[in-house]
Amino acid sequence: MEMTEGLVLALLVALSGLHVYWGLGGVWPGHDPRSLACLVVGGAEDGRLPTPLACFGVAVALLLAAAALHFAAAGGAFGGLARVAAFGVAGVFLLRGALGYVLPALTHTGKAFDRLNRLIYSPLCLVLGGLALALLLG
Repeated sequence: MEMTEGLVLALLVALSGLHVYWGLGGVWPGHDPRSLACLVVGGAEDGRLPTPLACFGVAVALLLAAAALHFAAAGGAFGGLARVAAFGVAGVFLLRGALGYVLPALTHTGKAFDRLNRLIYSPLCLVLGGLALALLLG
């Protein structure tokens, strides 16, 4: 289970760092803000990106998710509350991953985001949610 926890925490911290990078103006995997919006923001036809504050908010949420999973796995004083939060984290990731397949099937636009969502973003969310659940139940 330590390996599972380490993998989940590493992924969440890396994703948090990526959101901080975007909040600071980074454009990878795009080459400019418009291409970044097309690749990572579903429905951003106008090329507008979320605000830096929104990016930093997601980064903090990902770090809080990592903390909840860590404390839930460790038990201790915050174990019960962290466990409830960690089940919420697992549920959010599993729901996001599943909706990433259901909603685009209903509203497929043929955009780059749809393809990346199907191949990378949704599977990553399902893996994170599944690993978090395995960590909590294992």
